[in-house]
Amino acid sequence: MVNDVGRVHAAMAFQSVTDGVRSGARNTELVLMAASIAFLAVAWRALDAAAFPMPAGSDRILTQFAVVAVAGHLGLRVVAPRSAALPYATVLLLSAIGLAFVTRLSPGVAQDQANWFTLGVVCMLGAAFGARRYSLLRRYKYTAALVAVGLLVFTGLFGTTIYGARLWVDVAGQQVQTTELIKLFLIIFLAGYLAEEASVLASSRLHFGGRTYSTLPYLVPLLITILVAIGALALLKDLGSIALLLLLAMAGLYVATGQLRFMAGGIVLLGATAIVGYYAFDHVQERIDVWLDPYETADSSGLQTVQSMYAIQAGGITGEGLGMGEPTAIPAVPTDYIFSAIGEELGLAGALGVVLLYVLLLFAGLRVALDVPDAYGRLLCACIALLIAIQAAVIIAGNLRIIPTTGITLPFVSYGGSSLVVNFLLIGGLLGVSDAAVRRQG
Repeated sequence: MVNDVGRVHAAMAFQSVTDGVRSGARNTELVLMAASIAFLAVAWRALDAAAFPMPAGSDRILTQFAVVAVAGHLGLRVVAPRSAALPYATVLLLSAIGLAFVTRLSPGVAQDQANWFTLGVVCMLGAAFGARRYSLLRRYKYTAALVAVGLLVFTGLFGTTIYGARLWVDVAGQQVQTTELIKLFLIIFLAGYLAEEASVLASSRLHFGGRTYSTLPYLVPLLITILVAIGALALLKDLGSIALLLLLAMAGLYVATGQLRFMAGGIVLLGATAIVGYYAFDHVQERIDVWLDPYETADSSGLQTVQSMYAIQAGGITGEGLGMGEPTAIPAVPTDYIFSAIGEELGLAGALGVVLLYVLLLFAGLRVALDVPDAYGRLLCACIALLIAIQAAVIIAGNLRIIPTTGITLPFVSYGGSSLVVNFLLIGGLLGVSDAAVRRQG
């Protein structure tokens, strides 16, 4: 009996390896992956040509990126051989751009960023393997919501305040941004909730037993979760995460039901939250005032916004060249304003290229969602793709002064370990669901 079980496991492992070798998606991914490694190699050469003082061990950083990228690809051939090709290839190129610019803007943390990238890829493979049984997550949707709120409360009690917001918790000497972690739990909750209630919410009225009932009570679990999370985030002074949460809920409701009234309601709630935040918190008021007129405080709180505008204008169409501009005049450029640095040194062409990569990632995620046969899997993939796209749109719009700056990071590009690892976890989940969907369809 034991031998029979062993033979079954061996056969399954052999089949997984065989699928990985034969996978057309993985072969396509391998070709696309070469662009990421090539970009980083060219970026290293451009920085050298610009006489930029590279950090110690810069060749090791380049080699580490290439080795980890290939290892991630080989790992996917084993754990998720039939998953879509575009998600991993796209985030690799975004990560290469991020590593190049983090090295350019803050050489002292380039090795840290490479290490976080390595950890992110490892976590992605683990998530891809686990997400092949994604249906199990549906059982824990309300548990996930409670964990998300619990993390916020824990951060409020024991967190560290940086730049006016209490978002970080010290773990083994590393500052971990817990508001990044809540994204995972909120997506599990939102996908599970919408999978159950979307068909009811799609109609404004229910007819049962000759009577007509409103569907609004079915929104209560979602509204309670959102309002509690907004309250906790407001106390933590995290304007960016509030915007992300509301925009994700709006987008998820629209995708699940096709009803524009939820978009309208979300916009009203977002506006009301902004007004309350403006009068209740000095931190929010300052950001909105700077957005409206950065030149009034150009020597203090408006400095970053003004320098960001100058950087983008200086870039023109083709940019100053990597290593040739002055983006470091922006105080928080590796984290909050890295898109402005890209606009200055790679110009409008490079900035639009980054935007198109996020559009491509959104398309890839929604395409995966369309191929998933069950509602929960579809909404899980859609929410992952929408979250990354919304986060990118919010930070880019803030850099361009279309909206106030929010303090969130540009996914896969900005410096920051918490954001990078969590986003790779999300991509791993997307790939795991994609692999499971293809297997179910035969």
